[in-house]
Amino acid sequence: MTPPVSRANETALHEAMERLLAGRAVRTDSRLTIANLAREAGVSRATANRAAAVLTAYRAAVAALKERGPEPAGGREKRGEERRAAHIHAQHIQARALQQRQEEQRASRAAVLPFPGKDAS
Repeated sequence: MTPPVSRANETALHEAMERLLAGRAVRTDSRLTIANLAREAGVSRATANRAAAVLTAYRAAVAALKERGPEPAGGREKRGEERRAAHIHAQHIQARALQQRQEEQRASRAAVLPFPGKDAS
C-alpha cells in the first residue's frame, strides 16, 4: 500500500487544480494534464499519483470542462493578451528605470569634471 500524501501536498494540489482549471497557471503552460498539475503544485508526479482523491476530482473537473466545450469567444485569448500587455508594461517600467539610472550616472560624472583652465586642486 502506498503512503498517503501529506496535508500540505494535498492543499498544494488543490490550489494548483484551481489555478489550472481557471487558466491562471503560474509554473506551467496551462495544459490540463496530471504532469502539469504536479508541476503547478510543486510536487513530484509520484506524489500527485498517490493523491487519489485529488486526481479523481481533477479528472472529473477536466471532463466537465471538455463537456461544456470551448470557452466563449476570446476567453483564453483575452487573458493571453492581458498577460502580454502586463509583460510589455513591466518591460517599459524596467527600460525607464534603466534610462533614469544612466542619466543619473552621467549627471554624477559631469558634476565631477573640472572646468577648463581651473586647477584640479
